[in-house]
Amino acid sequence: MNKTLKSSLLFLSIVLVFIAVFIFPSIALPISDQLLKMMKPDEMKFFFPLLLLLAFYISFSYWLLIQHTNQNKTFLFLKLSLANFILYPLMGFSELLFWSNAFKGIETIEFIKIFYRFVLTFVLFSSYLAIISKRTTSSADQRKTSKSFKQIMIKILLLSVIYFMIYNLFGYFVAWQFEATRVFYSGSTEMKGFLSVMLQNLSDLKFLFFQIFRGMLFGIAGYIFYSFLNCSRNKSLLIMALIFGGFGFQIILPNPLFPEMVRISHFIETTSSMLVFGAIAAYIFSRKKIGIAGKKIQV
Repeated sequence: MNKTLKSSLLFLSIVLVFIAVFIFPSIALPISDQLLKMMKPDEMKFFFPLLLLLAFYISFSYWLLIQHTNQNKTFLFLKLSLANFILYPLMGFSELLFWSNAFKGIETIEFIKIFYRFVLTFVLFSSYLAIISKRTTSSADQRKTSKSFKQIMIKILLLSVIYFMIYNLFGYFVAWQFEATRVFYSGSTEMKGFLSVMLQNLSDLKFLFFQIFRGMLFGIAGYIFYSFLNCSRNKSLLIMALIFGGFGFQIILPNPLFPEMVRISHFIETTSSMLVFGAIAAYIFSRKKIGIAGKKIQV
């Protein structure tokens, strides 16, 4: 069996495993009758084709990652599980709770069950990726991430601010341009100016600290993902962009929480913004040193 065929079969196995571990938690933790009644048949008929599309996207992203890492299988599993826990269950759960007022009539227990389903999915998926990974030998492309705790924290804090800026830019110029999204969150069709919305967001300390905190968590996940990679900077930018883009790509799936147009707006907004964030995170972590307080940035 030639190398190309083996590689193709390996990739196909990742796709099939992702579909299996995505469906299994819904069987182990069944969806409530309340949510089942909220699902629209016209949308749900596209669920499995879209799940297949999501599976190919996620599988390709992580297939690239495990092709460019030299991590020990045990460390790969532990670190992948942690990074994926931050990126999917924790981020999704925190966002749902923060905007819980928009999900009227849905009990908190439903959000908790969604959280546990994603935990199961990505722990099982991480374990399979670790099992099939191959520890590579060092190469000319290999570069080390910063070992300085201070530098790591500076980069994560910088990324938290960058995330807040990206979140607001894409949130306003993409998602907020959809009337259905404005109505869903604010109850109004009014289209305020960008500066007005930004001032409102900055004056809301709860919103400000919550999004900065999420940015820090994304930064931590980014550092973990980046620490896997043993490849050139350009490849790292691509892989990190695709990995983070998956956080938005999952929203393509029909679900009872979001009306169709709200879901589409978030799919476009979050996928595009996280692709950008992932690439920026890879670039920042590839820098040898980030200067502060006017000091020169060393590369």
